[in-house]
Amino acid sequence: MDHAAIATLLHLLVFVYWLGGDVGAFTASFVVTDHRQPAPVRLAAARLLGHVDMAPRSALVLTLPTGLWLAASRGWIEIDTAWLAAAWSIALLWLILLWRLHLASSPVLRSIDYALRAALLLGLALATWQAEPLFLKAKLALLALALVVGLVIRELITPLGPALGRLAADDAAAANPDIKRALRQARPLVICIWIMLVAAAWLGVTKPA
Repeated sequence: MDHAAIATLLHLLVFVYWLGGDVGAFTASFVVTDHRQPAPVRLAAARLLGHVDMAPRSALVLTLPTGLWLAASRGWIEIDTAWLAAAWSIALLWLILLWRLHLASSPVLRSIDYALRAALLLGLALATWQAEPLFLKAKLALLALALVVGLVIRELITPLGPALGRLAADDAAAANPDIKRALRQARPLVICIWIMLVAAAWLGVTKPA
């Protein structure tokens, strides 16, 4: 079995679903903010946005384990099998947590999710400092930056949930300003993440032989 080929395929799929999911959610956001559309259409678009956004959320969690496996299988880094297994185990448990949160909100699980993101950010910062070769250092730095930008986006769209509740209660006049403001502020940052993803992919395909 060609482990390097499988690791490469998985890492590419993570990139595809992250970028593709983000583009889909980004497109749906314009329907959500379009006050000319009936409330049911906008609410349906908001639900679609939430479902599609699970692709990039899941991809974020899987980026590091697939990347570590790829780097190890290609001989770019040396990592003990136990550490690689631990990375996969944590990622899969985190993935289950994310989908559980998507299906039913839980303050406890949300706190755990934030803690895992903070731990990942700290780990990426330390790994970026020590990583070699240079293209891996840059890819880790881009992932850390994308994680930070994602957390900022999450804070910016916090008013979106209550605003959609007002829209569902047939109070579009009160809902529209918050919906428009939250998504308008988030969109430039989403585009920044796209740029970082493409940059990370470029580093991967132009790495030294």
